[in-house]
Amino acid sequence: MVRQYFETVGQIRRDPKRPASDLDAVASSTQLLAQKNLLKRQRADGLHQTGMTKVVKLNVQSVSLDEPATAVIDVCWDVSGVDVIDRSGTSVVTPERKDIGWTRFTVTNDKWKTAPADGWRVSGGSDLEKEPCAGS
Repeated sequence: MVRQYFETVGQIRRDPKRPASDLDAVASSTQLLAQKNLLKRQRADGLHQTGMTKVVKLNVQSVSLDEPATAVIDVCWDVSGVDVIDRSGTSVVTPERKDIGWTRFTVTNDKWKTAPADGWRVSGGSDLEKEPCAGS
């Protein structure tokens, strides 16, 4: 699910014609709102992404099947091949951007009883202060 989330977010941010509603299939709650707001601002400013985020490592921290079913997953990501460019093709990424880092994602399934396989959505996330992952 988390890899699908990164894939979908990257595709939508690369293609200005893809609807923001495509995010509904991979995100919910505060994460969905944050991604839609970021996408709206970037599109209004004429920005779009090139390249894709690489998921380097996933560490499942916990899983609970109580309602709502929830998993907490630490993700090491690499955006060294990702750029954000303006209408003229100029990069707006600052030199201070961290290319490799960790984020702890909460993934929930509000429909666990009826859709155990396809009801999972990334519902929240917060960056972690950890050493870059091996292999990045």
